[in-house]
Amino acid sequence: MDFQMTRKAFQMLVYLSLILRVNSSRTGLCYNVYGRPQTCRPDFHDLAYEKNIYVSHTCGFPPRRFCTPHLRGQKCDICDGRDATRVHPASFLSDLHDENNVTCWVSDPVQSRENITFVLSLGKTYDITYVSLQFCSIRPESMAIYKSMDFGKTWQPYQFYSGDCENVYERPLNGYVSVHNEQEPLCTDGHLIRPHHGGRIAFSTLAGRPSASRLEMSPVLQEWVIATDIKVEFNRISATSKRPKDHLYYGVSNFMVGGRCHCNGHASRCNRGPDGAIACECRHNTAGTDCQVCKPFFNDRPWRAATTESPNHCRACNCNLHSKSCEFNMELFKLSGGRSGGVCINCRHNTAGRYCHYCKEGYFKDPNLPTTHRKTCKLCNCHPHGSRGRVCDQSTGQCPCKEGVRGRTCTKCAPGYARTKSNIVPCLAVPQNVMSEQSKVKDIGACSQCRHIPLRAKRFCRRDYAMKVTVVRVDKHSPKEWVRVTVNINTSFKRSALRFRRGDGYLWVRLRDHKCKCPRLKRGRSYFIAGKVRRNRLRRSIIVDGRSIVVPWKNKLLKRIYRFKKLQRKNRCR
Repeated sequence: MDFQMTRKAFQMLVYLSLILRVNSSRTGLCYNVYGRPQTCRPDFHDLAYEKNIYVSHTCGFPPRRFCTPHLRGQKCDICDGRDATRVHPASFLSDLHDENNVTCWVSDPVQSRENITFVLSLGKTYDITYVSLQFCSIRPESMAIYKSMDFGKTWQPYQFYSGDCENVYERPLNGYVSVHNEQEPLCTDGHLIRPHHGGRIAFSTLAGRPSASRLEMSPVLQEWVIATDIKVEFNRISATSKRPKDHLYYGVSNFMVGGRCHCNGHASRCNRGPDGAIACECRHNTAGTDCQVCKPFFNDRPWRAATTESPNHCRACNCNLHSKSCEFNMELFKLSGGRSGGVCINCRHNTAGRYCHYCKEGYFKDPNLPTTHRKTCKLCNCHPHGSRGRVCDQSTGQCPCKEGVRGRTCTKCAPGYARTKSNIVPCLAVPQNVMSEQSKVKDIGACSQCRHIPLRAKRFCRRDYAMKVTVVRVDKHSPKEWVRVTVNINTSFKRSALRFRRGDGYLWVRLRDHKCKCPRLKRGRSYFIAGKVRRNRLRRSIIVDGRSIVVPWKNKLLKRIYRFKKLQRKNRCR
């Protein structure tokens, strides 16, 4: 390896930084032209430029003489901290580097094994790409680059340079990095090429790391490039002490740290706040110094860093406008197949539930208002004496009434019951022998309560026919005790002795049942009808009476009917 190779390595770092700048300009926007979130990153730049750098030793107090090799022997100068024209402070490490006007930081003359340290504090986490030092003195024989992830409390080695790696740093020379040890710092002697004076030492955080091309898929390597502080230690200026004392010093003209603000792909810039702290300008509903958490109420799925495949933006919880806060539950997220894990807390407007989607105890849902309406839950208002409790039906609002009491809130006595002064039994049945003869006469021929027969598998299987019909019209027909109902047979679900075809047909209802609206058939409405075939003089028609199943048609009935048919084929009706 020669000095030209080191120059080429630096040129590659510069080229890489230019590529990163171009890519950052392309991915700087956190939302595309359609307003959809996409991964974004802050710009790439030199993090050390014009920053304050702590240095353990600087020449000038007292004034010192230092010399550098020259074409005609050596060139010497005086470092004097009291003379502005002869100072070499730490600010020269990070000022604008001009090849035509080189400024150098210079240390005091050092012993061969005396340590010199300088530290760059970044103020927050950054993704480090490279660390570069341009020397204007002899290069150190042994030096190390460290990083900190906790603002200088602890340090982790990045790279070692030495002509004696095993004795100085207890590291093998030119070690090997695999996918199993990608955070392994290496030690190299490649910086000891001639001439020893001047030149550049450049370290790339990703060069030689197997997962560098798949950085987004490697949490280990992502952690490897993150740092809050960078420290450089010069541990040994020369392996021997043969050099003159005024040659034993360190001089650096340019210290560069290339990288970008670490924002987990959720921000395109970092800003300094009123308190002086640097933080990401977070997007995608994220928050935190590094956009490392979701904003409050955006916890419907777990936080994740953005990638080129997915922006992984934080999604708002679904609380139906009844809550302003929620929390994430991993178990619910897994049970939902990775779709939703948010749980609403502190539901308002008398709502309850994971999504504030039903009414709390003592309230019922108003069917005329949407779930998101602030007045969707109404008070049950059950009468304290007429009801058995204050909890009503969530759908209808019907309170649980005591015997002989009726009404939604249980405030009236049912027919045949009389009001009492008792709070325990507010309505009492009237004895039959007390009823007047006139009331008995009135009851003769009166309509009894129409019995509702619910649709169940056992009843479906025992009926001879089952069909869906639409009522066309209702008209009286001879003989006088019958009413004919013209219907359109939409679907026949069972075969019977009477073969029904699609199209117009007739139902027959006794005049007495028709007057009592049992069953209640309205023109233009569709019904599911099932019953038994009975022989009479209207033998080719369907008779509907109190033993027939008549249910207003709803599309959800279809699934139940096909399930009943399947049970009947398997003789499993119960």
